[in-house]
This record gives sequence, C-alpha cells and structure tokens, in this order.
Amino acid sequence: MKRLLAVLATATLLVQLGTTSASAAKPVRSSAIQWMGHSWWPRSVGGAPGPSGLWSPANATVDAEGRVHLRITRDRKGRLVQGELDTMDNGWGYGTYRWEVASDLTAMHPEVVLGLFTYGADPAYGHREIDIEASGWGRTPITWDYTTWANGHNPVSRTPVVPGRSTHQFEWAPDRITWTSWDATGALLATRTVAGADVPVPYDESIGMNLWVCGCTSEWRKTPATEVVIDRFSFTPAG
Repeated sequence: MKRLLAVLATATLLVQLGTTSASAAKPVRSSAIQWMGHSWWPRSVGGAPGPSGLWSPANATVDAEGRVHLRITRDRKGRLVQGELDTMDNGWGYGTYRWEVASDLTAMHPEVVLGLFTYGADPAYGHREIDIEASGWGRTPITWDYTTWANGHNPVSRTPVVPGRSTHQFEWAPDRITWTSWDATGALLATRTVAGADVPVPYDESIGMNLWVCGCTSEWRKTPATEVVIDRFSFTPAG
C-alpha cells in the first residue's frame, strides 16, 4: 500500500548512494536512529501514502527501553502528522523480516494504517514492495493484511487482529514469499504463501515502518491521535 512520491524515492536513493548534497542527505543523516543493530532515519519528507502528506521525525522515536513509537499527531494548524522509520541501508534481499508489535490494535481507528514493509526507489517489481499492514481501510474490523506488488497489487490475505501483542514476519525466497503471524501466546494467527510472478527480485529495497491515515472515507480528517509501539525487529538473511 505504500506509494511514495518521486521526491521521497529520490531522497532515499541519494542517501543510499552516499551523496553529499546538503539539500537531501544532511537532514537525514543528522537525525539517524540506531535500533536493533541498524541505522534508521525518521521521515520528514512530505508526500504519500495517504492524503495528509505530512510526516515528522518527532513521530518516529525510540524510548529508553529500546522500543519504537510510531505516532499520528496534530500540528498547530490541526493537520494530521504521521510517523515513519526507514533503514539507511538498502539491498537487504532474501531472508526473514520479523516484527514484534507490543500494542493492542483491536481499538485502532479504521482510518489508521500500520505498515511494516520493504520498498525500493527502483520501480521494477512494484518497487519491491512487500507489506504487512494493520488497518480497517475505513471500516471495521481491523485486519492484518499481507500484500505483494511485484505483479501489480495483490492483497494475499486479511486476518482480523486479536487482543494483545503479536508477531509478524515474511520470508522472502527466490521462489516464494511466506507471511506468518502469531498472537501473544505464540498461537498461529495466519500464514500465506505466494510464488511465481508475485515474488520480486532483490535490488535496492529498504525496510520501513510507518503509521499513517489512509483517507478511505470522507471522515478521515477526524482520525484521532494514535500511537503504536514496536518492541523488536530482526532480519535473518537466507541461507
């Protein structure tokens, strides 16, 4: 679901290439965050996804206990401001991407989207976007959604969220993508696999996490302030 504007993709690519451009690289480098052994930058560049188009580094932070906090807030003009973290490194490739979500999302507003994903500046294979998202897309219930964009938008599965903590991962292999989710007790919530043209070939993908407003209904401007806490992220290379 994450569809960045060209300006964000360009800025990300410049950072990944190590540019010395003051207009693109300096703000990103100055705000880098170390988390789970990786360098991340909190997004400040405006644009998609969602109709708000506003992002603040203050809405993507790490607390003293090492947990990520993603927020949706309002600025002084009452506009909705969103939060996103993206890895400074790219080209992660085949392997297992795993997140532990501490927040209970059962009462999350249906306009809010939590995204856990890969995304590249290069447009091939749908920007190599592989998604795990929690949202109601303007409706209830809130569901965990698995999506791949390599062969066009392919929503693979939607599973209602359950109370409490949850863990989510996707395993990206040359011949398949397998998503899996577990509840707080470790019980399986869902698992799905796709193959063939739905599997992208790695190149320049970064890893991201965001919290944003989808604008799925005319009431999206009434979305309340929201916060989601993520305890951990891990990446295990294939092989």
